[in-house]
Amino acid sequence: MKKLMTAAIFALLALGVYLHAQLPQRREPLPLSPYRYEGSLDDIYWPVEGGGYAWATQYTTLGQLARYSDIIGVGHVSQRTNDNFIVTVDHALVGCTNGAAILMYAGWENLDGVTGGELPDDWPLFPYFPTNLSRIVFAVCTNYHYDGRMFWNHAEIPEEPYSILDFNALRHLNRSWWYADRDDGMLFTQFTNVLQAVRFDRNWTNYFYLCRDAANSTSNRVREDSFSDLRSICVYATDEQEQFILDDPLVDQKHKNWLISRRTRRQGN
Repeated sequence: MKKLMTAAIFALLALGVYLHAQLPQRREPLPLSPYRYEGSLDDIYWPVEGGGYAWATQYTTLGQLARYSDIIGVGHVSQRTNDNFIVTVDHALVGCTNGAAILMYAGWENLDGVTGGELPDDWPLFPYFPTNLSRIVFAVCTNYHYDGRMFWNHAEIPEEPYSILDFNALRHLNRSWWYADRDDGMLFTQFTNVLQAVRFDRNWTNYFYLCRDAANSTSNRVREDSFSDLRSICVYATDEQEQFILDDPLVDQKHKNWLISRRTRRQGN
């Protein structure tokens, strides 16, 4: 019996080492910049082989997920397989109803670097999926758009979809879902507030304040995502909005430096 227990323990350890080896190690931070985010990164997400951390996080900030996801809600996980799982919705937010069973798959962009563009049977996706019966927040899409602007009528987004899929895609795996109680619920609270400001009751000023104030959040992902979302606000700011940002004493100086640099270039032309 002791031999069997010892063998089982070694087998579990070997499996853990194998799965950890499949997760690329996070790169060292880039050199300091007057414009770039330099804080703590999302401590959950790890890109699959062929993917990139900066690329994935840019396209899955809380603001981006709130704008363009087809189905958003909270629910309980069941029936996990290697490349999908089902969530039964208990709190519908966008594109679903309470009690609906939503099938979610790994998105196409997660297949970069995989031979033939298909998931091998032994591709270790379980580390990126929620545990069975857990309660998660999710934001999935089929027709995906990407833009930093706020569209005041969501049904009239002018650009063609960036991608059109025939399944509910988890963009960049566990960037598109998280446990409902993660970071003491702060991530869920920030997301629902952002969702309200950019999709239900669209208000540029409210969204700006949400992103600005999140710089003080104790959640790594809230801080990181809000920095990127505030930079998008800067990119698409009108002259009046730009000055509004520059006059705000609570805005991270990196954003002001970026705006001043852009203004200088614009005046130089």
